Amino acid sequence: MKINRFKLVLILTSITLLGACVQEEQKKEVTMVDKKEELQSSEDNLPKELKAEPVTQAEAVENTVEGEVTMKGSIIFKDLEGGFYAFIAENGGRYTLHGLDETYQKNGLIVEVKGTPKPDMMTFTQFGTVLEVSGVKVLDTSKVIDNVQTH
Repeated sequence: MKINRFKLVLILTSITLLGACVQEEQKKEVTMVDKKEELQSSEDNLPKELKAEPVTQAEAVENTVEGEVTMKGSIIFKDLEGGFYAFIAENGGRYTLHGLDETYQKNGLIVEVKGTPKPDMMTFTQFGTVLEVSGVKVLDTSKVIDNVQTH
């Protein structure tokens, strides 16, 4: 008799769980249908074809040169926040250099730097304005200090 009651409880529990699973699956199917409809309606609003307009190399260079400056000054190593290379211009302007090639990462190197100032960009260094470097011309290597430990 105990075994029959146990079987009956087991069967009723199984039926209840199976019914709950079927209801959950039906909810998922409705949700998937709704999502498909949403995707189709949002895809209708997208352009069907992307069109690229040709740009000459001269135009591309001209667009990147906008806002670019050229300055003479010294690259210096600052031992702050793990160390970084800064630039002090002849006019006293202070810049944190972004994108400076390792070749020019020398304390005391006198250079002509070409780049785009990014006054709205913030850094941990808090040293002047960020300058996105696009070109460097070495003017004098006689004041380079080689004993700077950067690591």
